[in-house]
Amino acid sequence: SVDHKPECQVEIDRITKAGSTITDGRVDGNLNLTRSLGDLKYKQRDHLTPEEQAITANPDTYTFELHDDIDFIIMGCDGIWEKKTNEEMVDYVYERLREQKASGGIDLKKIVSELLLDTIAEDVKEAQGVGCDNMTCILLLFKVPN
Repeated sequence: SVDHKPECQVEIDRITKAGSTITDGRVDGNLNLTRSLGDLKYKQRDHLTPEEQAITANPDTYTFELHDDIDFIIMGCDGIWEKKTNEEMVDYVYERLREQKASGGIDLKKIVSELLLDTIAEDVKEAQGVGCDNMTCILLLFKVPN
């Protein structure tokens, strides 16, 4: 996947064309993301389509065939990716799937709940913003790995 961040050239081009700036890695010095469902103040330019706004909800979409080697897909907003890399996230899910399989049942809600609790900052001041963002996550299981 590709993160929608202000340092990505496609995002930079759209943001600057919309009349916004990127300051310290943030759109108009505020948001460290470039696509969202909310943040309406960044989507108010009447002369632009929704896809052309500084912040857009326009998703990247992909079509691919599911093969037997795909066990699950995990998707989430930027807040869940602040503490773990993609690889760490996959390892985290696999570890919990193996533990639950050994215990006799798979509970995706529990895995996601544990992930969000593990990701959220325990102390907002100490975290300096990491783990303090909103967090939305979905885990789609296609098959239980061996």
